[in-house]
Amino acid sequence: MHMRRNWAALASVLALAPALVPATTLYMSPSGSDGNTGESATAPLKTLKGVLNQVKADKPKDAVDIIVAEGTYLSQTVIWTYFNGEPITFSPPAGAKTKPIFDGEGTGLTWFTMNDSPDADTPTNLHFVGLKVTNYWLGLDLGRNKAPGNSLNEVRGMLFERVGAFYTKGLPNAKGYAALRLQLSSNNTITGNRFHGVKNSASADSDGDGVNEDLTGYIHAIYAAHHSTGNIISDNEFNQVTGDAVRTRDGSNNNLIEGNLFVTAGKYSAYSDWIADTGDECPSYGNRFVDNTVGDGYFGAFKDGYITHTYGPDDRCGTIPTRITEEGTIVQ
Repeated sequence: MHMRRNWAALASVLALAPALVPATTLYMSPSGSDGNTGESATAPLKTLKGVLNQVKADKPKDAVDIIVAEGTYLSQTVIWTYFNGEPITFSPPAGAKTKPIFDGEGTGLTWFTMNDSPDADTPTNLHFVGLKVTNYWLGLDLGRNKAPGNSLNEVRGMLFERVGAFYTKGLPNAKGYAALRLQLSSNNTITGNRFHGVKNSASADSDGDGVNEDLTGYIHAIYAAHHSTGNIISDNEFNQVTGDAVRTRDGSNNNLIEGNLFVTAGKYSAYSDWIADTGDECPSYGNRFVDNTVGDGYFGAFKDGYITHTYGPDDRCGTIPTRITEEGTIVQ
């Protein structure tokens, strides 16, 4: 079963991976300069903002490969706004021995925010491969929950470590949300990543009323919200996550969570679907939790029947199929 699962996951990754087609190549290095063109490894750019400015100036029509040299990039943040429908890939050079590190230095930054494509017929098609993101309030933010949304993105072989308000001393807010957040984001592949240390504080004031509250449950390793559908979340490791490691919300349907490892991850469940008891959000449906290995949650063993769980009324938006189907769970 696991061999079939792994082959299926690999096939899905290969299907969405950037094709071997002519591409524009840009280079980044911690020792680079945004005064460079980035067109060669000897004249690399230094920042993600510098890369964005370069592609917006060049307007390439083909695929774009951003080669991220090994080393540490400090306090970088970007709101990405360039899309041409072709794969745009951030990855280390071939043969790299270590993951390039983006270190937010605990100052309350979001590493990479992706605006949605302005054209519904142009997929955002961003690929993040083999990088380390650490000491950020939020790691990778895919989409702004605005039409037309975003799609066909890939997150593969990444390490998200020490993400959340616990590691940023409550900046910019004591309530962090995710290492990887999807909003109106569909048909993405999220595979082979490690999420280690995704935390909020158990006692902090998020709304300025002078009263501390337990915020540990508000943050998730992967948070797929607001009609994020058809995503594949496979072969990832979740470790030291204070909130439910994977959460869907508000009509985020037909996602597959398969072959993942959950270790000390989850406040109430490894995976949950949530809507509030009141309001106009719709429950998600058709989500599958298949062949996952689950240990204890962050605060100890899960209650019986809570490895997966749903919150809020099932019938708010009419009759729907089953919200979560769980099968093949291995409990450690």
